[in-house]
Amino acid sequence: MSKRRELIERRREQERKQTLVILGVIIVIAVVVLGGAIIISSRNGGSAATAAQAAVVPPDHPLPPNAEPNGRAWGPADAPIKVEEYLDYQCPACGAYNRSFEAGVIQAFAASGKVRYEVHSISFIGQESLDAAAAALCATDQNKFWQMHNALFANQNGENEGAFNKDRLKQIAAAAGLDTAQFNTCLDSGKYAAQALQERTDSENRGVNQTPTFFINGKMYPGTLNADDFKKIFAQVAPNVKF
Repeated sequence: MSKRRELIERRREQERKQTLVILGVIIVIAVVVLGGAIIISSRNGGSAATAAQAAVVPPDHPLPPNAEPNGRAWGPADAPIKVEEYLDYQCPACGAYNRSFEAGVIQAFAASGKVRYEVHSISFIGQESLDAAAAALCATDQNKFWQMHNALFANQNGENEGAFNKDRLKQIAAAAGLDTAQFNTCLDSGKYAAQALQERTDSENRGVNQTPTFFINGKMYPGTLNADDFKKIFAQVAPNVKF
């Protein structure tokens, strides 16, 4: 084979290799793009499906017998024991506390007049948390905070996937028995959006970095607590108070 012929063959071989490399890169890019499209489609589909689901009617959850009218607290303001709960309506642990333990706490202490229990929203998971917090505040205008509070936890379904977009929050409010026209106007107007955001800032300034977190007579207790846990803590922080 002549020198020239050999050079031509080498060049052709290099061109074939380059072609194969380019084809490989194109295939990889196509796979990545297609995979991304599938993921996005799946996410959008999931959000749309969540939003389309009918709101779950909250279970028969006992309401505090001495709830503060148009507020988020039960028990007298001058009670010797003050409990402050910090929550996020998208937080799975907060939902578990509400569904498994909160009713027992209400039954154990609400009628005693010795405990003041207040709810605050930290709303750190995302925009849907802030919108849910604002929705709960809108419910206070109708003195139905606790109904909406329970309904929100009954309708948890993932984080920032559409379970608490505004259309679904309106469905949840209807399922909770609120006046929908009044509620929808409140939510759409953004009446409580700034307050929900401020509560998140206030909770961060207080050192809250997980939900649920409880303050009992000013002392922080992170994590889920049941009625027996509260009773033990009450005995420590207020030993003279008997139940």
